[in-house]
Amino acid sequence: MTTLTDLIPEPATPRSIASVPVFGVPWPVNKLAAVVAGVLAAVLTFVITASGVAAMWVSAVVVLAVWWGGFRLLAVRWDDGGRDFIAENRPRR
Repeated sequence: MTTLTDLIPEPATPRSIASVPVFGVPWPVNKLAAVVAGVLAAVLTFVITASGVAAMWVSAVVVLAVWWGGFRLLAVRWDDGGRDFIAENRPRR
């Protein structure tokens, strides 16, 4: 006799990332670092080049790189539940 067993994986868990209180509101560390790095990059670029356009582009690139880089480095891997369960427990050939 064959039975069908439905394996129900645990629900997905959200990322947990370190946070810092900014005016009483918890901000992720990577977001705060991105804002600070963007302001510093804009000021330095404007002082060196005296161009607002260059300062804007440089600060945008720096903010994006720091924000996503910090997110990838500091965040815990997202557990997507079923897909990961199936991938980890698939039969080996």
